Amino acid sequence: MTKYDICLSFAGEDRAYVEEVAHHLKDLGLRYFYDNERQHELLGEELTEYLDKVYREDSRFCVMFVSKDYVRKIWTIHERRSALARGLHDPHKPYVLPVRFDATPVPGLRPSIGYLDLKEFTPRQLAEMLAKKVGIEVGPPEAGWEYRTFTDIVRQSMRGLEDKKLNHEMGFADNVRSLSSDTDAIDYFTARTRKFDEILNAVQDVLSPQKQQWAFGPAGQAGNADKVRLLATRFVKNYEDLLDWAADLRGTTTPDRHRALYEATAKLADQPLKQIDEFVEHFAAAAQRGAGDLTLTIDYDSSEVEAELKKVQTT
Repeated sequence: MTKYDICLSFAGEDRAYVEEVAHHLKDLGLRYFYDNERQHELLGEELTEYLDKVYREDSRFCVMFVSKDYVRKIWTIHERRSALARGLHDPHKPYVLPVRFDATPVPGLRPSIGYLDLKEFTPRQLAEMLAKKVGIEVGPPEAGWEYRTFTDIVRQSMRGLEDKKLNHEMGFADNVRSLSSDTDAIDYFTARTRKFDEILNAVQDVLSPQKQQWAFGPAGQAGNADKVRLLATRFVKNYEDLLDWAADLRGTTTPDRHRALYEATAKLADQPLKQIDEFVEHFAAAAQRGAGDLTLTIDYDSSEVEAELKKVQTT
């Protein structure tokens, strides 16, 4: 009998997703190797020898989290080579279980090997698939599964927006249009402020009591997995729309006298984005307890925009 049912091989850039998978594997009763939970064992060890044993001998399956970062990192190359060498010892049994963040080719891994696309699986769903592969029966979902599913999908999708979030925080944006006249600049500003209100209203609508009951089910009744997924996907899409809205304003070239107005308007997104981020973290903590609080209050201070608009209108 092997020491682990599963060992997890991944790049550090993908740790957030993998850590959630590890937590779910623990809940499901699997024996697994996840480096952050084995620091006490790794301390003082010759890691090339220790990890070779983990990835070549000590595990029943090796889950390989494939990404562009995975194929280029020194330690993941070492882990991959150890895992693939296992095939020489027992070529008739599957060992490497590829799960993909992207389509990056992996040296030594045949393209004919079956894999899972992580865009289609939340960390919980992947953990359940791995449990079934190991032979552990996965029972019916525990009470509150709807909230955990919503959280997994939202957090997974928001990780894909990290570059956009960083660009927003730094105030970066690619040029998307040029407005040469004062009239065009004011007209576009007016249209974009209306769009801002539409996006915030859409966020509130996604989390309305009616939509919640539609997806999560009435009190005491189970929700619908497809509806929960749709609700989570729409929620993140509205968040992304807010990032794109601000980038659009920053990427619009205007006459100089309107530049401060456009920048101040783009910053209107800061408070709602922060409030949504805080809501997601709060909701994730509640979901772990099998409960959910889908109350999100969004507000913002428009005084700087109003002051800049007054300057433009009076000069």
